[in-house]
Amino acid sequence: MWRWILGFFAAILLLVAAYVGYVLLRYTDIPAETMLEKYQAGQMQLAMVDGQPLYYQDQGQGQPIVLLHSHFFTQNMWDAWAQPLSQHFRVIRYDLTSHGLTGPALDNDYSTARDVALLHGLLQQLNIDKAVLVGSSLGGNIAIAFTALYPEKVTSLVLQNSGGFRKADSRGGRGQDLPGWADYLLYLLPKMGFDAFLEWMVYDKHQLTAQIKDDFHNAFRRSGNRAAEMQRIRQFQEGGAAPQLEQITAPVLIQWGENNPQLPVALTASFEQHLTKSVRVETRIYPKTGHVLALEQPAQSLQDLLNFLQQEPRSE
Repeated sequence: MWRWILGFFAAILLLVAAYVGYVLLRYTDIPAETMLEKYQAGQMQLAMVDGQPLYYQDQGQGQPIVLLHSHFFTQNMWDAWAQPLSQHFRVIRYDLTSHGLTGPALDNDYSTARDVALLHGLLQQLNIDKAVLVGSSLGGNIAIAFTALYPEKVTSLVLQNSGGFRKADSRGGRGQDLPGWADYLLYLLPKMGFDAFLEWMVYDKHQLTAQIKDDFHNAFRRSGNRAAEMQRIRQFQEGGAAPQLEQITAPVLIQWGENNPQLPVALTASFEQHLTKSVRVETRIYPKTGHVLALEQPAQSLQDLLNFLQQEPRSE
């Protein structure tokens, strides 16, 4: 009997070892140079900001608009927006640290304060004194903090499914409590796991093409990004945007997916409640839409942005 039991557990261990070996070999890191060759668009440029490389695109002319992508995504999430926007505006977008082509933060600092400092440094290098800021999810956290710190540099603020408040059932502290062994999880997760995560964030998963799914997964596989993402999660501070929002005087457009599984639409009331000094606050809710407006409702959300900017005199 004991031989059968030992044989059973040995078989299980062999299966686990085979699975781990397959995943590690099949989904190994993609070297940064290979990622550059694969994804570097004609407009892609490299900036060195306070010693940190940042890959960005600068398209069009006119009033600058800066697009800040969601956590786990890259600047490519704005593809459907960038070209039409660049017909009327100067459009700036870049990969945050731990994301896309930019890769890990060289100082291992993934705090919002550091993100704000990098954004400020990039705008300085590009000689941009004032801009419209559009932030999606994590990008919204950064946009709020930047606007509160540099009110004279933001003409209008657009928050899409933005971070900044905890959900009613959030216990907080999840990232900070992650044990060291959790760093290996993103290396052991097969592509179908990343696909499922991406599908969970949107309302209609049929909008996600195979290319979108491949790009989403490959961005994690850029050398160093998976470990960097775990560090960003550990350092992320959930909530706490109320004091910053109460300082903002610029006009604000809030855009939200009604079926957002990550940040419920009810959170829009918290933003409206604390934007007490803004010269104008406007909210747009998108039915049958989840967490990623730029992918799920690109045409309508962009048109609403253009209408907002045309109707509202920008903050000076």
